[in-house]
Amino acid sequence: MKKSIKLVSLAMFLILIFGACSAAGNETVPEYAMQIDINEADLLGYEYVIAAAAHGSGTLSYAMNPEPGADLRGDRLLQRYRDAEEKYNITITPVNGIDFNLFQAYWAVGRKYADLLFSMLTNIWGNNYIQNGYMYAFSDMDIDLHCGIYGPDPSLEAGRFGDDYYSVMAYYWGLPPADIALNMWFNPVTLSNFRQPSPHELDEQGEWTWQAFESICEAVRDSSDPDINKQTFGCGYTNEVCLETSVLYSNNAKLAEIGEDGKMRFALNSPEAIEAMDFVRSLSDRDLIVDIGDRFNIVHFIEDRSAFFLQYSHIAFAYEGAGNLATRIEHPFEWIYFPRGPHGQDMKARSVYSLWSRFFYAPANSDMSVHEVLLPYLFQPLPGETEETWQDAFERNNFYSSRSFEYYEEMLNTAVYDYSVLVDFNNTIRPALQQITRGNKTAAEAFASIEEKVQGYIDKSYNDFIEKAGNH
Repeated sequence: MKKSIKLVSLAMFLILIFGACSAAGNETVPEYAMQIDINEADLLGYEYVIAAAAHGSGTLSYAMNPEPGADLRGDRLLQRYRDAEEKYNITITPVNGIDFNLFQAYWAVGRKYADLLFSMLTNIWGNNYIQNGYMYAFSDMDIDLHCGIYGPDPSLEAGRFGDDYYSVMAYYWGLPPADIALNMWFNPVTLSNFRQPSPHELDEQGEWTWQAFESICEAVRDSSDPDINKQTFGCGYTNEVCLETSVLYSNNAKLAEIGEDGKMRFALNSPEAIEAMDFVRSLSDRDLIVDIGDRFNIVHFIEDRSAFFLQYSHIAFAYEGAGNLATRIEHPFEWIYFPRGPHGQDMKARSVYSLWSRFFYAPANSDMSVHEVLLPYLFQPLPGETEETWQDAFERNNFYSSRSFEYYEEMLNTAVYDYSVLVDFNNTIRPALQQITRGNKTAAEAFASIEEKVQGYIDKSYNDFIEKAGNH
């Protein structure tokens, strides 16, 4: 049941909001200012708290509370806050970081912690906050989830539980950047040194395949120096299994999938998954891919001794800290998705929303009617931008070429949800993939060894809740 506060002419306001977002084929209003007078909705001084978590630590938690004057997009976000405060008689309070223990303590005494949580999937789903009713479903609100401002339709699947949708992104902000996995970057200098073609050109010719990737790895592999840290190679694999999962997804393999009965099932026992990991194993056995250890070890890539690097998208954004690609490499690097496997040729999806991807969630002890008023305005393109121009500053600050930005945008719009947070990825699937790459088990053996355990976790974290709710 909704909580509510008294709103002046709320019915008229919601009619206008719906019209603005759903007219003209569900397109958002192209102008910044919506045609609604402040007097038509008075939120009576409500304090709207937005708490934003980081990728574990550091400056990422400040994405929703930027320092004035430090960045154009940050200033535009602050201007949006001020405009919304004036328009709806509301106070917007950004909070750096999320204290989930405090969230629980506040919940226990009936006190609101925040209205919006900007958090990683693993923190929300992994702690059963959605399954146990701690979050509102945005699909229960009087907003049009499919009008574009809340993210492309595939991204909404990352918040789907049964028939309800619990997460959104501020798509037209570009801040914080939407985090997708697993992205691939290539080093033009390394490729040029070994006279190898650009993956962009190969892709345009329809030839960006596993075979092309393997050929490049063979061409750039130089193990002549006895110091392994000075050798050159095509691609490294790490403790994060970014390479392994990229190959899986590129061959249309899935960690899990939901059947017509609404139940989720383990899916790594497919021919596509076994083929993908047999391919990885063949590269490792021939020393064409190299174990570089830590997932953030970008040294080889930025020193032109590696052709490719794979990670979550945030590591390549200038907004996201001082230790990433954007701030450490001295020359341009380019974005590309992983080449397609034999069973991936007809796939539309190029990437996934995975357990570290970040979305907005609405705690169920916030005020739903305030969300319904504020979100359609708050998530519009930032001041001075439209849905056609929001990319300009974002592209300029984070990409070395328009082609790379186009790849990012394509991946963002077509990425699918991989359910990794619901299958106990870190304790089951990751170790299994590591065993294959490092030659300890075949793909068939590794996947068979974890099937029962993974299915049990899926049942515990998803199917049992669905069955209890009758929500499928």
